[in-house]
Amino acid sequence: MFWDKRMKAQTDELLGQDADEIVDRAADVGRERLERSPGDVAITGFIGGIEVSLGALAAMAVLGAILTAAPRVGLYAGLVVAGLVFPVGFLFVVVGRSELFTENFLIPVVAVPGSSSRVWPLLRVWSLAWVSNLAGCAAMAVLISIPHSFGHPILVGYEHYTAYKLAVPAPSLFVSAIFAGLTMTVMTWLLVAVRNPVGKMMVIWAAGYVLFATNMSHVIVSAAIIFVGFTAAHHSALDVARYIGITTFGNLVGGVGLVTLLRLAQAREKERGRTHGQKRRGRPANTG
Repeated sequence: MFWDKRMKAQTDELLGQDADEIVDRAADVGRERLERSPGDVAITGFIGGIEVSLGALAAMAVLGAILTAAPRVGLYAGLVVAGLVFPVGFLFVVVGRSELFTENFLIPVVAVPGSSSRVWPLLRVWSLAWVSNLAGCAAMAVLISIPHSFGHPILVGYEHYTAYKLAVPAPSLFVSAIFAGLTMTVMTWLLVAVRNPVGKMMVIWAAGYVLFATNMSHVIVSAAIIFVGFTAAHHSALDVARYIGITTFGNLVGGVGLVTLLRLAQAREKERGRTHGQKRRGRPANTG
């Protein structure tokens, strides 16, 4: 009996929330995020770049070992395995309360509707998080690139990943970036919806695995790897800048356009339907 009640309570906690309730919770957190000082956003974002770079380092250790031991396996087979360890970077970011640029495609955005005064703070959070994330990745890349800091097989992983990414045509890269932004914003939505700590960790792992194993183009995750590998892969800083620009825009389109705006529309319709239903129930019965 106790177990049945506990399972029902957990089910109700997960499935008993409507979209408008999740949006309201996200908006409460979003307003707090928009009120932070520029220094707070910049420091938090810099730490986020460092922490996601640790997840990338773990993944490159696995990928490099596979490609060194069995070169014929190929990049994608290696990513399927390396994706198992990459989510530790997202875990560090979320549990450690640092921040990624793409995390801000949902929570601060839902706090903006109805208040034009929050548009500038949103743009400021986006830009500061983006710059500070990239700066954190760049700082880690400098350290990782110091000769003999890490074994050659790990650097092989960085090189192969980078060589592939920087050779992808712009239209394909843009589509890949859309999927990455979508995946990250779905993760953020679920982290707001799911309250159980174990459930949150499962969400983080699932999103991280899907993103990395399928080789989606997340601007910050990719930067953590490309900043290390672009010289060994015989690419220029201009190639890296092109990649960063395309993936940034694609991430925004996928996260804001395909998740946040649709979820806001869903929440409004849910609230409108609930209000309409209350009015109908409160209407006197027609006795003829």
